[in-house]
Amino acid sequence: MTFLYFRADWCGVCHAKAPVVAEIARASGIPLTVLDIDQEEGQSRAEVLRIKTVPTLALVEDPRVPFRLVGRMITPENAAHLLSITRHPGASG
Repeated sequence: MTFLYFRADWCGVCHAKAPVVAEIARASGIPLTVLDIDQEEGQSRAEVLRIKTVPTLALVEDPRVPFRLVGRMITPENAAHLLSITRHPGASG
């Protein structure tokens, strides 16, 4: 599993959420890759994963995307909740 953080240089929210995304990755122990959708690699990966907006934090388990968080939904609490469900299918809370 890997976190992909899709962002754009012109996006103020992307810059504001960058430290939050880094903390989510650090706390979870899941590797983080930051992709700028204004660059070829980021744009092509976004198209494959159907990422339509920035910022988006996607948990990728090729070829699946078990969850994605967009914009202000990118919080440690939301990520922890979704990770608990992803790691323990059938769990609710």
